[in-house]
Amino acid sequence: MGYRSLAALISRYPRFIILGWVFVIGMSAVWAWRLPYIVQDHGLKLVQGQAQAVEQIMEQEFDSPPDPVVLLFHKHPDTSVKVFREWLTESLAAVRTLPAISAVISPLDARTQGRMLHEDQAYALLHMNVEPHRIGDVLKQLRELIRSDEPRREPGTIRLTGKHVVQQDVNRLSFRDLERAEMVGLPIALIVLCAAFRGLYAACIAVMMGISAVITAMGVTPLLGYHLELSNFIINVIPMVGMALSIDFALIILSRYREELQRVYAREGHFQLRSDSGIQRELLQQTLRTAGRAVLFSAACVLLGLLGLLWIRLPMFLSVSLGAIIVLILSLLLNVTLLPAILSLNANRIFRSFLLKNSSSHPSAVKSGLEGSFWHRWSAMVMKHPVWMGLAGTTLLLWCVFPVTRMELAVPDASSLPATMESRQASEQVQHNFGQAGMSVIDIVIGEKGQPLTASHVKQAAIKLHELQQDSRVTPVQALWNISGSFMQLTIAVQGEPGSDKIKDWLRQARAADVAAGAQGIPVRYGGEAVYQDEIMQEVFQRLPKVLVFVIVSNYLVLLLAFRSLLIPLKAILMNLLSLAAAFGILVWVFNEGHLGMQPSAVAIMIPVFIAGLVFGISMDYGVFMLSRIQEVYRQTGESDLAVQQGLASTGRLITSAAGILLAVTVPFAFAEVEGVRQLGIGITAAVFIDVTLIRLVLVPSLMKLMGRWNWWLPGRIEAHRKL
Repeated sequence: MGYRSLAALISRYPRFIILGWVFVIGMSAVWAWRLPYIVQDHGLKLVQGQAQAVEQIMEQEFDSPPDPVVLLFHKHPDTSVKVFREWLTESLAAVRTLPAISAVISPLDARTQGRMLHEDQAYALLHMNVEPHRIGDVLKQLRELIRSDEPRREPGTIRLTGKHVVQQDVNRLSFRDLERAEMVGLPIALIVLCAAFRGLYAACIAVMMGISAVITAMGVTPLLGYHLELSNFIINVIPMVGMALSIDFALIILSRYREELQRVYAREGHFQLRSDSGIQRELLQQTLRTAGRAVLFSAACVLLGLLGLLWIRLPMFLSVSLGAIIVLILSLLLNVTLLPAILSLNANRIFRSFLLKNSSSHPSAVKSGLEGSFWHRWSAMVMKHPVWMGLAGTTLLLWCVFPVTRMELAVPDASSLPATMESRQASEQVQHNFGQAGMSVIDIVIGEKGQPLTASHVKQAAIKLHELQQDSRVTPVQALWNISGSFMQLTIAVQGEPGSDKIKDWLRQARAADVAAGAQGIPVRYGGEAVYQDEIMQEVFQRLPKVLVFVIVSNYLVLLLAFRSLLIPLKAILMNLLSLAAAFGILVWVFNEGHLGMQPSAVAIMIPVFIAGLVFGISMDYGVFMLSRIQEVYRQTGESDLAVQQGLASTGRLITSAAGILLAVTVPFAFAEVEGVRQLGIGITAAVFIDVTLIRLVLVPSLMKLMGRWNWWLPGRIEAHRKL
């Protein structure tokens, strides 16, 4: 459907379109509240990896289910050891009565050999047989059971931790971070919009578009939860992306509609428009042909950036990508159907005050208004000194990029929670009191399902055990192999924290030794937290080049189609990559090096990928809109310098307002309680701020001034600058 047909359809049936969207949004609101209960953990799990395979073998063959809930018992100083042990036994007996608890490993069991009991502390492992979406209910029952109404009479205290408990806390805090961000970000976004439109009606409509997109997306996304494992990150990503993109799209369309309405008012001398009038169709058609086209190409760039995340075979990237794509598509549909329908019925009221203040009898009023503006003066200064402005902008950008060489990445764990959280404190105490400092526990499994153990398996196990005994970096946790069905299993501890270079080197050498030894077709698998983290890191780093190639090439082709130029898309992509690198450098400076009051910590492995996927497309949103206005003037005049200056002057205020809205939405996440969300908020904030200042307002116009008509060069076109 072309712009003309769409404009005619909207102007003819505006009420039907509005009622249809009201029904969809209302139905989505009913489902949206279920989203926090549908999401699971962070989704960093390689389904086809060795760690996952060993985890399944340990559960099925050795009755050791993965990710148990940990109960940490702490004895009061005045409690005797005998009373503490009796209390511990009674507590675990009560826990066994819960239907969802399938097994309990007590620190008093003979098989634990006292490894789970340490002075005045002990911990027990609880295995649950329950669907992931019901874990929250089971944990609630467990907390109610172990919490006494009179805690002073208890011999000690009980704390819960483990991956499930930590993830429930992350989900709860993420939703609280979202509520806080909405309470702060939406009023600020409304203020920015009021300043941009100099009126309340248009600002409220733009915010309404953002809220509608988020509600509808959060209502649709839970339906995916019945078929896919949804990452808890979508709780924050959907509102962040939805509010930013939908409000930006609305800002672009409303601004262009207001400009076209002002031109019509200058021509006709009145603004009494009927939804079925020819003037109304003309306004909608012109708005959709210009701003609607820019929004469409912007959405395409964002979509391609999100599709690139699907190359990484982890549930987190799949669910976050799909959630962001859903809210992107809904934002686009809302702003090219519902928003024009509202305008066709209420344009007189929405823009009445603006038209009364800015009406003119001559169409040149728009141009004359730009000539005295700050953005016109700024564009004139950039165009007058393109070399010096370009050098200054490039120097600042490279200064921000430099720290990225020191980036330290890690898979998130309990340390992503605030230090005051019970699950984090209990996890750290278990690791400190019962773990081996600087060591990684690794499970080694030999065998294949369905194949009985033979003398070759025993020989291979003996060779492997001998290698481990000769390795000074290895401490056997079990002295002998456990045998069950078709598998043999041994647990060891290796020097090096999970994710460290030491443990990565050991795993690489161990696998190379297995290949060199020629295991006669007998698979040797490694599992545990260290192997899990190593596989996640390898998956991300090995797939990242494919993601970058796909996103860059696809965006280049879209921009080539949009602007019919070889060099403009190349410059736009290069500028985006530089702004992303600068944002990563700021992440290193803030988190890895511990500035701005932050404790030094590693950046979560998924954060740079998310920022690249989200910001690359969002930055293209601003770039496409500005370049579209430059191209529009260039088509009319054929003068490159004039086009750049007027395009920058006419879009500078709008792009700044759009960036202000995005910052209003994302900055509150920089103060989130969950560290990964905080890193995402600061990273996006830094990328957007750099993009809208150094990139869009300095480097892009400077380069376009220096390149002149070469900006619009396309081989095989004669006088291409005249035919665009």
